Amino acid sequence: MLPRKAILNSVLALLTIAAITGCGGTAGEPLGTTPSASTQATLRSLMTPPIPPEMQRFNARHDRARPHLAFNRGAKVAMWASDTNFNYLLGQDSTGRKTVTAVDLSQNSCYSPVALKVDRAHNVWVGCELTSLSATSGAVQEYSSAGVLLHRYTPACPSHVPGCASFAGYGYDSGIDSRGNVFASLNLYDIQICNPSCNDSLSAGFEWWPKGSPNSVPRLISVGTNCSPICGVGFMDVDSSGNLWFTFSGYDQSTYGFGLGEISSPTKSPKLTIVEPIGTYGFFGGVYASNGGKTLNVIDQKARTISQYHLPLATSGTPFNVLGPTLQNAFGIGDPVSGGFNAAGTKMAIGDTGGWFDVGKVSSNAWSAVASPNFYSGIEGAAYTPSDK
Repeated sequence: MLPRKAILNSVLALLTIAAITGCGGTAGEPLGTTPSASTQATLRSLMTPPIPPEMQRFNARHDRARPHLAFNRGAKVAMWASDTNFNYLLGQDSTGRKTVTAVDLSQNSCYSPVALKVDRAHNVWVGCELTSLSATSGAVQEYSSAGVLLHRYTPACPSHVPGCASFAGYGYDSGIDSRGNVFASLNLYDIQICNPSCNDSLSAGFEWWPKGSPNSVPRLISVGTNCSPICGVGFMDVDSSGNLWFTFSGYDQSTYGFGLGEISSPTKSPKLTIVEPIGTYGFFGGVYASNGGKTLNVIDQKARTISQYHLPLATSGTPFNVLGPTLQNAFGIGDPVSGGFNAAGTKMAIGDTGGWFDVGKVSSNAWSAVASPNFYSGIEGAAYTPSDK
């Protein structure tokens, strides 16, 4: 697979071209417009990009090097990590350095796991970018504290869009509100509506399921199509009021970049607000609601910082604190993607594609890189168990 940042930047550029050329709208997607057929075809190819011969050879070696790690149901896990390239959920000890159990997510049709969250019951929620090596759809999966699969939440044709003939979408993250409703972020989704003629549109947004209903028909929240102005949803979480907060990629006139959005009343009457404008962040990263859902933490992968905001947050509000920057190694490598806080809210752990946990003490803003032999392929998600959720 091509690097995620390269794919996202290509998608952003193509959607922007579509926005400039001004294509027509599609029924069922009131917040935006529909890309042309040629643009949609190119975008779909990016969702499952062709792999050049040299990358195929690299992947063949990479696959053979995939470790065979043991699952230990009785292990005492203190931290979880998503091994994105090798499709493992890794359970680490309290130091973060020793792997005490490993869940082979590929056995459960979870590929390219990214963001992790641990709920009050100590269950682990995994954002699976893909559900197979050739898929264009992802899923959210829930695992017990022992690493046993409990439920799958798979995006599908939504309940309130008449004429939906097909739906495919992928994302990186999830969120659970205080009532137990489950939300999945969709960086990009493709929906076909036939009423009676068929039209496709490429959009970004969320799907959600009521509490205890993983097999129910999901409900869709669209944030618009064709970069109007949001191109793709990045990472997400839910605050104490049940509102969704998310980082996004977007285009506004001549500005490409990344911002922060909010969906208020998502289960009743969803309302989109762009809170931090396009260009606020160098590249979108994880979103995490801490302090009982009253503090929002937003990771900027490029700056390697974590902006902390008091909630509620006014449009173009400023952070009350900025943590980081996280560390780089001697080669200038370091890329914090997503993570969360410990139960006391005193430490934050972030999965870093460099191959370590970025662990920071909140009070002193002191950061360290905690490596493990099983992190060498890079990790993109981290979560304490118990967490502060």
